[in-house]
Amino acid sequence: MTEKTYDPWQDMVEITLPRHPKNEQNFQFVAVNDRRFQVPRSGKSVAVPRPVYEALKNAEALRDYAAERKEELASPRS
Repeated sequence: MTEKTYDPWQDMVEITLPRHPKNEQNFQFVAVNDRRFQVPRSGKSVAVPRPVYEALKNAEALRDYAAERKEELASPRS
């Protein structure tokens, strides 16, 4: 009897990226462990492998953190 192993590349997850502004590309490039993907920025839900989903979510969290930090540093100290 063989035990099934979990393959995160087979675990597909739905993600929705916001529609792209006119002056930007209509996809988001993602590379994880030498695997490259172009995820559409169409405002519609698409299925991506779990590692791609996690990379996109991590990037979003870092962008949010950077924006918050920028605001903190720009505001005058009391």
